[in-house]
Amino acid sequence: MVPINLHQLYYFWVIVKCGSITSATKCLFLSQSTLSKQLKQLETALGRGLLVRTRQGVTLTQEGRLAFSYCDRIFPQVEELIALLRSGVAAQAPMVRLAVGRSIARDKVLALARFIKGMGEGIMVKVVSGTPDDLKDAFVRRMADVILSDVDLSDSLGRDCRARLVASIPHHFVSSSKIKGRDFPGILGRMPLILRSVDNPVRKEVDYFLRSNKITPNIVAELDSPDLILAMVLAGEGIGLLDPYSISNHIEHGRIVKLHSRPIGIRENLWLLCSQQPFANAQVQAVVDTLMSRFKLNPEI
Repeated sequence: MVPINLHQLYYFWVIVKCGSITSATKCLFLSQSTLSKQLKQLETALGRGLLVRTRQGVTLTQEGRLAFSYCDRIFPQVEELIALLRSGVAAQAPMVRLAVGRSIARDKVLALARFIKGMGEGIMVKVVSGTPDDLKDAFVRRMADVILSDVDLSDSLGRDCRARLVASIPHHFVSSSKIKGRDFPGILGRMPLILRSVDNPVRKEVDYFLRSNKITPNIVAELDSPDLILAMVLAGEGIGLLDPYSISNHIEHGRIVKLHSRPIGIRENLWLLCSQQPFANAQVQAVVDTLMSRFKLNPEI
């Protein structure tokens, strides 16, 4: 006999996935007071607190992390079983949930998505983007199967996190072919610069490079999106720092020129991260295992 109420355990799982008791009421069609009471009864039965309530929502205690990791194996399989029984046909192809840093260029995300889809017929990929904090939240709640990040989050995510460096990509200062003057790096002090946001790892390398070369920059835009930086460079708005994935086609057709032929030490590092805990779906587990052992991005294309 199971000594706890499985309905209450399910409610706990949904609350964590929704981020707050208030949000979970809409999914479960229960009142906030009912959900709070059910959660309290579950914690009393277990003799452990599972959630800490804050103004922003809920956060997991250490015991709550453990309970959620097991729930996240159990209930997705239950939902899959229900769908299978109701449909009378084989379950759908696995869905791999991919969370990516919002400052990662689309070409790299598409390369990863293509790699995943190439592992088997019918494999689907759901992509969401966010800040490093969003990615950490998705990891803790098991809302993502794998994460592509330009920040190594493994230290802050603890021993449950498995991380692998999959790319170290050199970046180049580039400009529209309409912009004249190629004395590098002196041109960086005369032309408008279009750079990443100040907290981006690549931007920190740029700032160091400019200081080392005694260049006072005229920064006209600070952007999270490499794709927007590319659009402004193509429009002749200034000089940007971009990687080969973003510029190779434009270089080939003469729309963009590199201001230096050799790498200057500014690189973007990309990590894949996943949970050490077994996944509920064996096919998703196989995909993630393959990604963590084989996937890499070519630093030059």
